Amino acid sequence: MKIQFSDILYIESQREYIKITTLRNDFLTKMSTNEIEGLLPSSAFRRIHRSYIVSLQKIDSYTAEQVEINGVSIPIGKGFKESLEKW
Repeated sequence: MKIQFSDILYIESQREYIKITTLRNDFLTKMSTNEIEGLLPSSAFRRIHRSYIVSLQKIDSYTAEQVEINGVSIPIGKGFKESLEKW
């Protein structure tokens, strides 16, 4: 199944799988977070935690500890705060 980059809200790691969350559905696929990160355009997506990659355009709000996308709070990992500050 093809998923448009513009439809993705965030991606969550679930062991050897990833869950891709869109406005309409969640999709589960066997792929690592590193693999999917390599396929995504870095100008539109940012890894903010070892388990999460978010669409920068879909961020509703953020603090130093978390981002909110579509009513879901996603933590920002200590080692990833700098990547979001560059945004």
